[in-house]
Amino acid sequence: MAVGSEQGPAVANRPRVEGDREAEIFQGVLEVLIELGYDRLTFDAVASHVRASKATLYRKWPTKAELVVAAVEHLKSSSQEHGQIPDTGSLEGDFTVEFCEAPDYNESSSQVFRSIVPALHRDPELTRLFNERFIAPRRALIRDAMERAQARGEIGASADLDVLAAIVPAAITLEVMTSGEAPTPQFIQTVIREVFLPACRASIES
Repeated sequence: MAVGSEQGPAVANRPRVEGDREAEIFQGVLEVLIELGYDRLTFDAVASHVRASKATLYRKWPTKAELVVAAVEHLKSSSQEHGQIPDTGSLEGDFTVEFCEAPDYNESSSQVFRSIVPALHRDPELTRLFNERFIAPRRALIRDAMERAQARGEIGASADLDVLAAIVPAAITLEVMTSGEAPTPQFIQTVIREVFLPACRASIES
């Protein structure tokens, strides 16, 4: 079993933990995650914190990775639903709306993110679930917006969209991990205008 992983006994049926009670459990998971970090989080700690039996948790979320990722999904869905990056007619406008006016990061999500990231390389299941449910869908949305910009002539035809698409998220991630706080819209706007857009324009000239 991977370092930091925790798995409960196999069960045939999963009880219904729904609605407000499920939301309470997810909130409790996030609170324990922020307090202890992913590696030290256990079903015992969560069960005690949310006043639920471990059996109830195990039956719906058989592993620690599933429990934590489900809680993070709830956090994201509570704050913002991503359908697609709005098409404002310009790449700067699209990214400004997406990253500055409706940002993924706030104080709570930044604390959660900092608690999870150090464990990603140690827990393969957490890495897989995190990539499947957060990273890959997010990359697809960003790439769609950049393909629109490429069609408008804002990005070179032979540009590496994956490299360009990583610039803003990488800067945001670095800010969260080093400062411990959510990046301000002003910080993100500076990255877009002074780093991201010049790189996109350079791809046209190269």
